[in-house]
Amino acid sequence: MSSTELKTTFNTAATLYEDVRPGYPEKLIQDVINLSDLEDHSRILEVGCGTGKATQPFAERGYELVCLDIGAELIAVARERLRKYPNVSFIQQAFEEWEPEGTFDLIISATAFHWVDPKVRYLRASEVLRSNGSLAIFSNQHVRKEEGFFAESQSLYDKYYAPMTTNRLTHATNFPGVEAFQDPIKRVYPWTQTYSPEQYIKLLNTYSDHIALPDENRNLLFEGITNLIETKYDGQVTKHYEAVLDFRGTK
Repeated sequence: MSSTELKTTFNTAATLYEDVRPGYPEKLIQDVINLSDLEDHSRILEVGCGTGKATQPFAERGYELVCLDIGAELIAVARERLRKYPNVSFIQQAFEEWEPEGTFDLIISATAFHWVDPKVRYLRASEVLRSNGSLAIFSNQHVRKEEGFFAESQSLYDKYYAPMTTNRLTHATNFPGVEAFQDPIKRVYPWTQTYSPEQYIKLLNTYSDHIALPDENRNLLFEGITNLIETKYDGQVTKHYEAVLDFRGTK
């Protein structure tokens, strides 16, 4: 499955995505706001809003948000989640194809910017930002552990999982348009989340590469993982995350 096809898989799991995908640390959100020098009614564009996990903390602060996503079901969940915020609007369209009305003080993209065509992602961002605007790219990344559950479950992945190349580079040094931005400020925010077997399998069911697996492979993989958690890890698994922020201002 190509990266273009993979990025459409999230729409098939919109409700599950809302239920189990984590949000982002409050410290990261506040750092984005502080670094951007946002004012009370600053205008924010969100690229790939999904179900609104990253949208809500900005909506709660009263900023005007225009949120893009290609998934109709994802946007439907986000609209319901944020229905009490009149300062938020949604558009079902890819960032590459969208025609903006006006410019923005800040662009945010949470675990989504890597899906935008690398030939245009920074060019488009620089075009829609006001002078002295900012681009904040952030994501939750799994911290690999060389022991315990994640090491032991690797044998199941070796047996049932075929990795796919998705061209998911996020932090650019030579992509077209990146020269319009200052060198990034990078910050890392470690945190952990503990899951039951059911919760962990639901989480895996929101990952594009897992959704794309053949049904038999996915079922056998999940059965093996559930059995491993229940029999050797006391019915729970703790996942170590790092929320990573790449913040850039326009030159």
